[in-house]
Amino acid sequence: MLKAVLSIALVLSTTSMAGAQTITKPDEIASRLRFWVQDPGEPVYYGEVRNVDPRSMRVMGHYQCLALAFIRYEGGVFQYAHKMWAKSRDGSCHYEDVTSLKVGNHGACVRDTNAGFGRAVGTARMTKNNIDYMRSIFRTIDTNARRVGETRACVPPNGVGAGLHSIKIENGRFKVMTNRPLDYEVNIEAQDPQRPPTSPVF
Repeated sequence: MLKAVLSIALVLSTTSMAGAQTITKPDEIASRLRFWVQDPGEPVYYGEVRNVDPRSMRVMGHYQCLALAFIRYEGGVFQYAHKMWAKSRDGSCHYEDVTSLKVGNHGACVRDTNAGFGRAVGTARMTKNNIDYMRSIFRTIDTNARRVGETRACVPPNGVGAGLHSIKIENGRFKVMTNRPLDYEVNIEAQDPQRPPTSPVF
């Protein structure tokens, strides 16, 4: 009996340590994510963008709700699609009711049906039917150049973006902090965008 209890305790301890592990190496981070070019589904990660104190780089309060899809990864560069929108009147992010809201910064060169540039009203649902992921020019998290944002291919001659302060998986969240500064965080558990979360993600 004692052996069984000790075995269970060891398993729970190991699981807890793995969940608390901080991963910062790009290749290892990529190995934990699901990418549209490799996945028959359309995995989407939900969370929010937060403000960051520019002096201390400490994460502050809410900025926008966030849906994020990883498109592909190669040589330290993540390509991603994302959409941002404001909280609802009840003060929370509603991921299941976003098609009538104003979509924020969703990428200048993403071929996206029913969503104009800038703060246009349109769908915030991240699906392969909605986003032409094979022919769009996506934003990147370039861990080599330490840049996040639009590429030169999208906005010549130099692209538009911010410096990459940090990228990691920590406590069940994928986190990217830019020196704009903003903090992008999503739950590491990918969801089906046809059935998005109906309760707070964090």
